[in-house]
Order: sequence, then structure tokens, then C-alpha cells
Amino acid sequence: MILRRIPATLSLVAGAVLLWLAIGIPIGISSARNVGSLRDRFGQAFILVGLSFPTFVLGMMSLYFLYFLPKQSGFTLFPAGGYKALTSNAAIWAWHLVLPWTTLALTMAAIYARLTRGQMLEVMGEDYIRTARAKGVSERAVVWRHGMRAALTPLATQLGADIALLLGGAIVIEQVYGLQGVGALAVQAVNNQDRPIIIGVVLLGGVFIVVANVIVDLLYVLLDPRVR
Repeated sequence: MILRRIPATLSLVAGAVLLWLAIGIPIGISSARNVGSLRDRFGQAFILVGLSFPTFVLGMMSLYFLYFLPKQSGFTLFPAGGYKALTSNAAIWAWHLVLPWTTLALTMAAIYARLTRGQMLEVMGEDYIRTARAKGVSERAVVWRHGMRAALTPLATQLGADIALLLGGAIVIEQVYGLQGVGALAVQAVNNQDRPIIIGVVLLGGVFIVVANVIVDLLYVLLDPRVR
């Protein structure tokens, strides 16, 4: 039963991770490079709103504005929910997951924008960054090759923990959008007092956390030469 539910959860988490990294990290970097500017204020406002908005509220708002209102006008912009297998039709698979991906990604992107901003502000004040600039290294290379690489270690730690927890069941998102994933199965098991399923989901979450920690430790070796 758990194995049948894993593809939906994996699809949700994989797409959301790519989306929140693509949103959160650039906002954090831009905010850190332009402290006190309009970009920085926009970035901090995005972080504040993203951290303050409950996931289920954002999910219900997206369903109302992007499904119910268009449906009343006679056309379907996005489906209300559900999951279609990737093997059946990739386009329909992605179409059903756009709203869940976006809802989860916007909430998580705020966390990564804040973390990236804090780390970049700390790293960009280091001596080796000033040395690189004094040698004439381009600002783009200073930020991405030197600054961002040093800031990636705490980001990798956070990412490993978040992915592991979500793979154990993105309960709220799966409930809002009717995705029959591991989280939805866990809720059903609790309601039905189905202890074997509950134990299985908990063990699966534990396995994901252990595997994620091992992968993060290996990434440290690649990201930080001091670890080697």
C-alpha cells in the first residue's frame, strides 16, 4: 500500500524542490547583494509573507482563484486536484501537479531566501572575498564561485532535512489537493487506527532521514575542501 503511494509523493516533492530552489536562492542572493535597496525590501517582504502564510490557506486560495473562478466562467485553467501517473501522460501529470508544486514551493522558497540572504551577508564580508575583488575577479564570479559555494553548506543541510520530511508525507498539500500520496495514506491510517500502516509510514520517514543525512555528509566533501 505504501509503495503504491510513493510515486505521488515523489512527484510532488521533486517538482516543488526544483521550483523553490529556483525562486528562493536568487531572491536571497539579490537581497544580500543590495542591502537596504528596493530589491532587498522586496526580498524581505517575500520572506515575511511566505513564512507567515499557512500552507493550507495558500492552497485553498489557489484553488479558488485558479480553479473555481475559471470553472464558473466556463473553462478549466487547472484541475482541482488528483494525481495522474507520469508513465501515462507526462503533460497531464505535470498539469495536475502545477498548483501543488507552486503552493509548496512558495512556502519553502521563503525559508531558503532567508537562509541564503543570511549566509551570503556573512560570507561576503570575509577576507578572501575582499581579496578576490582586489585581484580583479568579476563580481559575478565572486558571488557564484566564491560566495555561493561557501554558503551552500547550510543550504544543503536544510534541503536534506526538508526533502526527507516531505518524502515521509507532505500531509497538508496532499489533503488540500487530493493527492493520494504517503501523507494522505498516513491520515487515513490514523483515522482508521490502522497501526501497521502507521508504523510503516514512520519507518519509511526514518529511512528517508537517514539516507538524506548520508547524502548531505557526502555533499559536504564536495562543497567544502576543509572537510576533505
